[in-house]
Amino acid sequence: MVTRRSMSNDGLIVSSDAGTGLVRIREADLMQLEKHLFQRYPHREWGTFFRFGYRRTTWGIVICFVDGLWPGRGDLDRQTALTTFHESYSRRAFRESENVDGLAIGVVHSHPVRCAVRPSALDDDMDGYFAEEIASFSGGRPYCSLIFERSESGLSFSGRVYDRGQWLPVSSMISVGETVKRWRSQLMPIASSVVASPEESPTARLQSLMGAPSELRFSNSTVGVVGNSGTGSPIVAVLARARIGNFVVVDPQRFAPSNLERMHGSEWKHLLLCEPPFKAELMRDLIHSIIPKANVVPLVGNVLHSNVIDELLKCDFILGCTDSVHGRVALDELARHYLVPVIDVGVRMDGADGLLTEQLVNVAAYRPGLPCAFCRDNVDAYVMNYELMSESEQREKEEQAAEAASRGIEVDQYWKGRPRQLHTVGYLTTGAGALVAGYVEGALSGSFAMPHPEFQFDISKPGYGFVVPQLERDEFCGCQSHLGWADAANPFKNVAIPGHWSRRAVLLRPTRN
Repeated sequence: MVTRRSMSNDGLIVSSDAGTGLVRIREADLMQLEKHLFQRYPHREWGTFFRFGYRRTTWGIVICFVDGLWPGRGDLDRQTALTTFHESYSRRAFRESENVDGLAIGVVHSHPVRCAVRPSALDDDMDGYFAEEIASFSGGRPYCSLIFERSESGLSFSGRVYDRGQWLPVSSMISVGETVKRWRSQLMPIASSVVASPEESPTARLQSLMGAPSELRFSNSTVGVVGNSGTGSPIVAVLARARIGNFVVVDPQRFAPSNLERMHGSEWKHLLLCEPPFKAELMRDLIHSIIPKANVVPLVGNVLHSNVIDELLKCDFILGCTDSVHGRVALDELARHYLVPVIDVGVRMDGADGLLTEQLVNVAAYRPGLPCAFCRDNVDAYVMNYELMSESEQREKEEQAAEAASRGIEVDQYWKGRPRQLHTVGYLTTGAGALVAGYVEGALSGSFAMPHPEFQFDISKPGYGFVVPQLERDEFCGCQSHLGWADAANPFKNVAIPGHWSRRAVLLRPTRN
């Protein structure tokens, strides 16, 4: 039996100097976890070991709950009010930490009602012992410890992570489902709000519909927008006006003259500059023109860049607004492997001789448990490969195709030509972006959800040509096999950064002059 003894009067030294931790968990897993932890509530504790995926980031570490290493009969001591792990259960956890799949082991336990979630001296002793043992058995993987408590006001928690000889505080926990919830650790200082206090709140009408708590929820939320032009820029504008407090905006390109017609935040003066601004820069300035105190991380780069991934993992929600296939695949994999909800919005317009034949909007939610982009047939593998080729690779493919054609061989295996670029215009991209921004507000506030995981409509068709695809998982697809595995799922990813790209995105100044 493992008994918990006090290590010292000072307890464990937990410091945010080396960063903080963020816990991500699926809504269904959190419900199951709470049911287990609070089975002896309100006056007795209970607990479990659990498996988690993780990623060490530039700001700390992200912890993704995979599943409980649930106790069996006799694994915990029911005779005491405390959470006491029997030796057989601890040994099982230590053996599990030796696994070759790259997952780590943690502990979560409850505190009795009105006992708060500050770790006791006994908790310090338990965590100190488990952290050292699990680090030794696992070859240096992190150990995470969480404490839950339930009261009339709801769930509260605290947490800490032991990694490479240091204890980091867990700052927040995010649960992912149709509704996205965030809890701030009770041991972290209260974050300053970006919400101003004029006589009437700028979001008074929004609060009257979504509830007064929505203002604080939005202020504490972080939203990532990947692609900052036609659909991305109106999303940024709408969410900034809703007082979202934190943004990560990502785009590799500079502003171009044709962007002025559909890109919110762009102005005529930007056309006159010797060097056009980056699109992410314009989004930063747009946000600050609405919320001067908002926190904005503007990145010139691609969703495949390592430091972009690090910043996106802070987000409550990510919006996919790129017109690239590899971007859609990468965001889908972020949703499944790192438990970050994504809404991807695409716009397609076509026509001839001045007549539009297609004005299509497609909205798709990607989150753990839903069929992936490949299962939905939303991926053209040829186009994705083309997007990731270097110019020399493209020339080589063209030459191979020309040689094959001269010998009478089918050339499609070598080259299918450059994918056709379909243009879009502002009235449709703005409408699509604003619609998706509304779904984000609904999910964060809990006031409403997307009616379907994916749908599309055509504004030029009778009845808007509304279609809800039947989403079924391909029986041969492994997309549901590594939910929450984080970096341990890297060997199973379908897209990775090409060798000829730069390794990191460029971080612009987060604030204006």
